[in-house]
Amino acid sequence: MLKQSLLVLGLLGAIVGLAQTPPEKAPTTGLREIFPGVRVDPQAKVVEFDGIVPVNAHTKAGLKVFLETTVCTFDTKEHESLVMTKAKPSQVHAALLLTGLKPGKPGAWKQENKAWIGVPPEGDGAEVVFLVKSPDGTVQEADPSEWIINIKDGRSLKQTSPDAGWVFAGSKLLPKKPSAAAPGEAVQTPAKQDAPKSGDATDPAAREPAYYAADFEGTLVGLASFGNETIGWSAMYNPDSDKQAPEWVASAERTPVVGTPITVRIRPRADKKPDPPSTRP
Repeated sequence: MLKQSLLVLGLLGAIVGLAQTPPEKAPTTGLREIFPGVRVDPQAKVVEFDGIVPVNAHTKAGLKVFLETTVCTFDTKEHESLVMTKAKPSQVHAALLLTGLKPGKPGAWKQENKAWIGVPPEGDGAEVVFLVKSPDGTVQEADPSEWIINIKDGRSLKQTSPDAGWVFAGSKLLPKKPSAAAPGEAVQTPAKQDAPKSGDATDPAAREPAYYAADFEGTLVGLASFGNETIGWSAMYNPDSDKQAPEWVASAERTPVVGTPITVRIRPRADKKPDPPSTRP
């Protein structure tokens, strides 16, 4: 808890340093870039960052693109994500704090009677939309949950989970830097350790930096729950194919061609409350 508070304070301190300008020049409204590629308008309660469509859902052979993440970071899960961005998840997290959103915790999995039970993510409800420029130059808002369809019946994620939604889970902090992994593979995270007691300066762990898991895993906006998403989907889907067969694919009808620029916009949901718990073994 101490490390998380220090990380948040450090990020907010960076926001102040990056965003500070003389009062006579500072705009009262509008998006401002406070981190590389991350823009925020605290008054409008909006965070934006740019990305591209990294997958090809329009092959002549009609090949399906299976998805495990909705928005990932560069060189991580772009082969199974609708959008890839170079924005850093921990900095998106800091920007979201300026909109009034409060983080909770990512979803998790537990085994009961040989069945895996999902523990849904917690946190304030968030609205995630994609902004796509049409050929005529107009910008359209799209719901990413309508770009994700079930391979069995073709129904969208929104149709399949009408009571679910996005949650500001806030990822998690790791006591040690994860080891490197090949592109698209999960990084090797260290085993969980007990946090040092507050004020225990004799413990070297108390002086070590904390590492934001989504920065290494690339799980900025989730779908299946890996347990480290910054923004999670409240209905639980297991990314382990041995425990649950993959079922979500990119809609060829709605997903733009590979390379299409996408702006991701995140803002508090109207009620800003967590979605109702939803589990799925």
